[in-house]
Amino acid sequence: MASYFRVVEKELSLGYSFFRLVITKLAIIVIVVEGGLEMDEEKKKNNSLAELLKFAGSSRGKVKVSIFLAVVGVLLGMLSYLSVARLSAGFFDHSIREQDILKWSLVAMVGFVGKVIFTTLSTMTSHEAAFTILKNIRSSLSEKMTKVPLGVMVESSTGELKTLVVDTVEKLEKPLAHILPEMTSNVLGPIAIIIVLFVLDWRMALAGIATIPLGFIIMMGQMIGYKENSVKYMKAGSDMNEALIEYVNGIEVIKAFNQSGSSYEKFTKTVEYFRDFTLSWWRRCWGFSAAGYALIPSTLLVSLPVGSTLFMKGNIEFDTFITCIILSMGIAGPILAAFHFIEDFAVVYQSIEQVNKFLDTPELERPNKEVVFNKEAFRLDGVSFGYGDKKVLHDVSLSTIPQGVTAIVGPSGGGKSTIMKLMAGFWDVDKGTVLYGNEDIRKIPTNQLMKEISYVSQDNFLFDCSIRENIRIGNPKSTDEEIISAAKKACCHDFIMKLSQDYDTKVGDAGGKLSGGERQRITLARAILKNSNVILLDEATAFADPENEDLIQEALSRLIKGKTLIVIAHRLTTIQKADQIVVVEDGRIVDKGTQSELLKHCDLYRNMWNKHIAVSAL
Repeated sequence: MASYFRVVEKELSLGYSFFRLVITKLAIIVIVVEGGLEMDEEKKKNNSLAELLKFAGSSRGKVKVSIFLAVVGVLLGMLSYLSVARLSAGFFDHSIREQDILKWSLVAMVGFVGKVIFTTLSTMTSHEAAFTILKNIRSSLSEKMTKVPLGVMVESSTGELKTLVVDTVEKLEKPLAHILPEMTSNVLGPIAIIIVLFVLDWRMALAGIATIPLGFIIMMGQMIGYKENSVKYMKAGSDMNEALIEYVNGIEVIKAFNQSGSSYEKFTKTVEYFRDFTLSWWRRCWGFSAAGYALIPSTLLVSLPVGSTLFMKGNIEFDTFITCIILSMGIAGPILAAFHFIEDFAVVYQSIEQVNKFLDTPELERPNKEVVFNKEAFRLDGVSFGYGDKKVLHDVSLSTIPQGVTAIVGPSGGGKSTIMKLMAGFWDVDKGTVLYGNEDIRKIPTNQLMKEISYVSQDNFLFDCSIRENIRIGNPKSTDEEIISAAKKACCHDFIMKLSQDYDTKVGDAGGKLSGGERQRITLARAILKNSNVILLDEATAFADPENEDLIQEALSRLIKGKTLIVIAHRLTTIQKADQIVVVEDGRIVDKGTQSELLKHCDLYRNMWNKHIAVSAL
């Protein structure tokens, strides 16, 4: 056995074979990682880490470098165990010399310092790669949001989208930064130790690893029902986020109607459920976890009595005995560290599944080659459309007036906004055709269609930045002079100049620092700056007071000169002079014509007009 020890000592301490071992292991890992990066798409779908690595981009090399550095660090860390074993054996048989103590102390120091340096460099490199991958995932999700039908975004709650882009992606940081380099090195280190143990003495090797499989078997009890519980856990977290966002966004309404108790109770219940479910799940796991973590590192429970018995009977030499005892103590630590990442694998699987589910959402398919329009505006031919199982439009056909005003009116929920959003290309129709310039909009590149239209909704959404930047969205290349000119045409320059920082004033979250009428005029200035051929306007005066309504109407008269205006109107007095009024009810065209024509032969429009006049007279 002494000869075996001397051979292994020579091979693993300072000799050529130590570095050969490092390079061999690294070559294997690089091949595995490269294979994960290059495998075909079908295999990637079944490999969560490979799915993550497809977002690596320019950081692919950093992933490999981090693994290289981590493995070198772990293997250098083995030198400390080897040095302690050799010194112990030397002291026992009185063969140790001063230069031996110095030599093995230096070897231990080199191993320790080398492990710290290489592990630190590995961690730094892996984190750089991880945050690049997280950035790429979030960029992919953001880009996807601009390509999917608007219905996907409308049907998804703010809490769900926030959870996906922020929380779900953030959960990938730890696995990305640690799994590949650290788990790889923590697995290879114990494997190398076990190989050495079997070379020294197979009996001591079996004794040294006896408690490890038993401990893992016990710990696997934690995985009972893991898939179902992890889905519930993520759902509970998403519900909690959604309730919080709803509570914060609706705080003004909650206070105004004294609903703070019930609304807060809804949020509290989601928080309590998340807490209770998490604790309940963890309680079922704690016993398995505690027993497993106690048993796995207890390698001396078997190796010490077995080794002592073998040594006392003369079946093993002391240097082999002490080396096996010390080396076996270095197995459990890395294995437990690697075991921590098993849960991270499940997190990776769940997270990447949610990311891919959104990224796999069918997009609005549009060509890249631009088309040539004629002088027609929008035309709908036999259009039917629904949101899922709810049918909204039924065989709708209409033509808008080029360089004229087409107004769409009717009872709430009749499908007016849906018609306009189909014109804007936010969804694809279920049946029929939407045409612009005599071209099916499904054959028009999105950028080309967006250049043709300005869409102004009644939501009047403004970004939490300056008024100047909110208007500049209409034309990112516009100058400050052009922005001011557009604001004057939209009748909002005067009130902007009265603000504390005029055009540099921040409007707050969703424009909350401005009134509804002021927000509407800002969005009209944005549309004026865009200077498109068609204006799609979803009730410009919906939230305006009488003073703002007059200003908005004045701004509209400037906006629509020489352009096609399609407007959804609730205040019928604003569209009396429209070239065409389309009456919509229950997803169907009831009638269309001018104001005078509809008052004569359309009962629905006549009733709507009479009610509007009666209310206006109050």
